[in-house]
Amino acid sequence: MKPEVRRGRTWVRLLVSFGLTGLFGWWAFHDVNWADMWASLRTANFLWLVPHVLLLQCVHWLRALRWGSLLSGLERVRFDALNASTAVGNMVFVLLPLRLGEFARPILISRRSSIRASAALTSVVLERIIDGVAIALLLEGTLWWLARTSDSETLRYLRWGSHLMLAGFLGLWGLLLLAYWQRALAVRWVRQGLGWLSPALAERVAGLMDSFVGAVRQVSGLRQFISTALLTVALWAINSLSIVVLAYAFDCGGAAGGSCTPLTLDVFQGFVVLGVTVLGSMIPAAPGMAGTYQAGVRMGLALFVAPAVLRGTGLAFANVMWLATILHQVGLGLWTLVRGTVSMEELVLSTSRSPESPARPPL
Repeated sequence: MKPEVRRGRTWVRLLVSFGLTGLFGWWAFHDVNWADMWASLRTANFLWLVPHVLLLQCVHWLRALRWGSLLSGLERVRFDALNASTAVGNMVFVLLPLRLGEFARPILISRRSSIRASAALTSVVLERIIDGVAIALLLEGTLWWLARTSDSETLRYLRWGSHLMLAGFLGLWGLLLLAYWQRALAVRWVRQGLGWLSPALAERVAGLMDSFVGAVRQVSGLRQFISTALLTVALWAINSLSIVVLAYAFDCGGAAGGSCTPLTLDVFQGFVVLGVTVLGSMIPAAPGMAGTYQAGVRMGLALFVAPAVLRGTGLAFANVMWLATILHQVGLGLWTLVRGTVSMEELVLSTSRSPESPARPPL
């Protein structure tokens, strides 16, 4: 592809991502009650941010352990290397638009092990599919339970979204399983399916799929599958608990009478808010997931919270939850850079090179 064409497509994608951020941000805040939101922020007990961030840190460690489990079929990577690569990779992920930060982790881990960046990228793709299936199943179960006693318009939209999400990720999972067991057949189907559209495109996609399945065979196995599944359940359960804990900051426990509208969430509601927030965050938006993140939190809260509370305390909660998440990921990445665990040179290389041909450190 010509450089000018590539640059043009990048600019189009950037404009689309910022446009989506603006659209969802407008929707999330179009009817905000500014007085109530600021009152909620002034009276919030931000000491609850301490356990909230500690739980987010636990989620980070579990993600690093899960990644190590997926990579263990290739090499047993030290936890400090996994931890550093995950910290900086997550920081780059939230700071760069269009999910370009996904390439950082594979390149960083390839410089701390003998694993090729392309194989590490395969493990990241597998992570995304596993998380997608897990969150889609979580949404299907929780929204089905809510639908027994409610039939709101928001719930109907979210159920359609969860259906599409589950169908998409299960389709990917099914295709991956087919390709795993019948590699030649899956590649032939791809060639035949896309050949009518463009023979060149069909060959390219078939080649990529063949290479991807080859890498999957290296990073997958029964032991990795079981440990990955258990760690996935644990990290999403703790993530949900962090949301419930943060809601305690807005229960108006220390506010004068009438100056605050309380917000409380139980564990079930925390799971719902988590699932809907992840669903919204999947939309490729501008750096930091601004707009789409708050819109996801708002839609999740709308299933339990009165509209008047949602437009004030609910949006205050959404903003604090978003900011705490972003600051934790960016702060952890910066701390890793300051300590020298990852160098600035590596950071630049991880954001400027393709995982297909990563730079290797001198031996």
